[in-house]
Amino acid sequence: MVVKQEMAEIYPPAPEDLSEFLPETDCGKCGYEGCLAFAEAVLTAQKGARSCPDIDEELARLIDRIVGLKKEPIPYNIMMEQAPCELIEINGPDENSPLLVTCNFRETVAIMKYILEQTGSRAFLLPTYTHGYSVDNAVHERMFKALEVWKAIQDNTLSEKMAKDRLIMPGLAQSEKNAVRQLTRWEILVGPVSGFLTPLFLWENGLWP
Repeated sequence: MVVKQEMAEIYPPAPEDLSEFLPETDCGKCGYEGCLAFAEAVLTAQKGARSCPDIDEELARLIDRIVGLKKEPIPYNIMMEQAPCELIEINGPDENSPLLVTCNFRETVAIMKYILEQTGSRAFLLPTYTHGYSVDNAVHERMFKALEVWKAIQDNTLSEKMAKDRLIMPGLAQSEKNAVRQLTRWEILVGPVSGFLTPLFLWENGLWP
């Protein structure tokens, strides 16, 4: 008998999330009645983002790269496998590049590294100690802690590496924003729930290479 492997959620982008990065004029020039319908067509590879006549060409290329990324779910049987809480440099970042905080679940770190590398994002990725829990589980189990974010910042001497004390937290950990800000005294931005939309978040916030 074949036992179906249970899989963990990886939060692929949803049409309503992607549409936030589109012009949102609902002009219909793309052949769809609105930007939400167009976003769904893009995510299902029925249309390329450049079919929108009002979108920036580089942004459209970035969206199409994100749509083409692999999005395989994660098996539950590898949960709790940990990555070291060491700073990861993606695509040659400099002191002005964004710092992205995540959990230390090995697969989450691998997925975020893959997304950033494949989209040409220049960034620092900082795993913080969550006992190997993924971000959603770490928040639920109260394992995504401001103290661990602060420790990771100190252990990796980030104040010496960054031009500005600013970090980006995953959208799933938004509830911890104030605690992290109060302890670290850093500026805190909250990224999207879907890690696949992180490059678009960087673009929108002027943090793109």
